[in-house]
Amino acid sequence: MERDAPIVSSVHNRWVKYARSLERRKARLAEGAFLVEGARLVEDGLATGATPTIVFHDVDSASATATAVAARAVESGARLIPVTSTVMRAVADTETPQGIVAVFPLPNVAPRTVAGVEPLFLATDAIRDPGNLGTLIRSAAAAGADAIFVGPGTADPFAPKVVRAGMGAHFRVAIRQVDWTEPDPALLACRQRLAASADATLAYDAVDWTRSSCLIVGNEASGVSADARRVATGTVAIPLATGVESLNAAVAGSVVLFEAARQRRRQELPPTSA
Repeated sequence: MERDAPIVSSVHNRWVKYARSLERRKARLAEGAFLVEGARLVEDGLATGATPTIVFHDVDSASATATAVAARAVESGARLIPVTSTVMRAVADTETPQGIVAVFPLPNVAPRTVAGVEPLFLATDAIRDPGNLGTLIRSAAAAGADAIFVGPGTADPFAPKVVRAGMGAHFRVAIRQVDWTEPDPALLACRQRLAASADATLAYDAVDWTRSSCLIVGNEASGVSADARRVATGTVAIPLATGVESLNAAVAGSVVLFEAARQRRRQELPPTSA
């Protein structure tokens, strides 16, 4: 790393101000950039080929792992900004920073396409809790979803808390905004667009998820909105034990996504001989 780079000790430094501005959605959109905090997440971004523009490194208390990741970020072309622990706390979104924060360009991941495999999408409708949204993004990527459509009223997918909950998935799955009044043509092309709903009569594991499918997960309290339901071709539920009212939105979405992944894996298995 550039060991002779001056150590920044003031929160009024222009690079520090720039990083702090990216805590706001308006600035993220204007700059086309977002913050990634922690050695694991920065390393995940680097592993996908993404190159940060800036990396802040805590010279007072960063771990050996964070220091090594910062060095790799610099080797990839990032500008190194060595900072004190006080400045790192100002840049970071967590109460106990890990000693590294990087600024990455907003990912432009193309929707995944696999020859002979129907698409699987996730759409979120007014998911306001950052942890729930980040978990859904992480689950969608892990389940092999081809894209995520973020509907109106949903938290910004590139807000710091969402990014941390996503655990690197933001670099691996396409994330697109969607307006229910003019849905993305790729979403409308899905033969089944099923909204998760506690009052649905169709069980999630009775659905053929190997077809082109989009799962719509709604608001934590009020469920899927009327606008999103108009886009849906039907509803689907997760049967629960007696006395259990509902599941957390992120848990419910994850359960259904991994059922879809299970069915798709079985479809790919070679036939067994008698």
